[in-house]
Amino acid sequence: MQSLYFATTFASAIVCLLTSLLVFVQRKKGERSRVILACIILFSVGNYITRFFTLCHGEEPKLVISVPMLLLAIFMVISYIMYPIEVISPGFLNCRRIIWLYSPWLLLVAIYIMCRQIGVTFHPYHSLFQMVSEAETFQVWFRFLLSILLFTPALFIFAIPYTRRYNNTDKIWIRKYLFCFTLNIMAYEVLLVFDSLLIKTLYYYASVGCSLYIAYMELFERLIELRPTLIEQTNIPNIYKISHSDKLSVKQNPLCKRIILYMEQTCDYRNPDISLNMLARSLFTNRTTLSKALHELGYSSFNTYINTLRIEDFIQHVHNKEFVNYQDAFYDVGFRSRTTALRNFKQYTGKTPSEYFSG
Repeated sequence: MQSLYFATTFASAIVCLLTSLLVFVQRKKGERSRVILACIILFSVGNYITRFFTLCHGEEPKLVISVPMLLLAIFMVISYIMYPIEVISPGFLNCRRIIWLYSPWLLLVAIYIMCRQIGVTFHPYHSLFQMVSEAETFQVWFRFLLSILLFTPALFIFAIPYTRRYNNTDKIWIRKYLFCFTLNIMAYEVLLVFDSLLIKTLYYYASVGCSLYIAYMELFERLIELRPTLIEQTNIPNIYKISHSDKLSVKQNPLCKRIILYMEQTCDYRNPDISLNMLARSLFTNRTTLSKALHELGYSSFNTYINTLRIEDFIQHVHNKEFVNYQDAFYDVGFRSRTTALRNFKQYTGKTPSEYFSG
């Protein structure tokens, strides 16, 4: 069993290294999710290689139930959350949000260092079962707390605004990722409970298997492809097409051009949570400058601009017969309320949808 464990550790490192390189090579220009995923899998390679070389020298790797290893596990779990966040809402992650994401982990590290400084002793244990008899001590329940916190980073995913920027990013993909992610954590929890070479070996198979499946979903299920631009879709009469191309030729403000091209490429107006601040961050500008550019494009406000794009997209949907009823089409283009959608539609066309499309 020792030889199998030794070989599994080495094979896991090689498989993860090759997977990381494959994902990185297949990255797309302007899309960060594959770069983030490649780096995360590379972290695992570093962990496997370290344990492999430790075994090569006849030494015992650090116990998985030790506080440093638990802190490393939480760091890895948080890192794995960065990838789906980038998928769900491209561009959401920046330096400030990354620091915020890792701040709970930094706090736990600070508590551990402070405890060591004041003389708290963390005895070595091989499993959670061994600690039960001393559960009243700080050094034991702190480890229990770290074990439970491994599950919490997944909750961050539900706080991220969903942006339908790519055709193959949907709620089904999110559920698949969360299932695979949770399965990996549960396998690690089993490793913490039982101290045996068999469990350690099986954990490597489970962990590497989850990494491979996540890479498979990224490369073959979530094909990175921007939604077709509104101008390229030609299945409707010319009078319904957005006249952004004409505006590109007459507007000299570079930000105006960036706004138009960004919306044509991403269709971010379909995100019901989009705001002036979100668009400003995506375009690397501020809300005041963005508002002035929207005025130059002929829109009185940000809401007017977004609702105009939604109504024009709605008209396109109906003419292409992509939806059975108007309400589904309204929700798809980003409206939260049917009443709001109808009010904006009448302001834009002077008619109700039934009157407009029956003419």
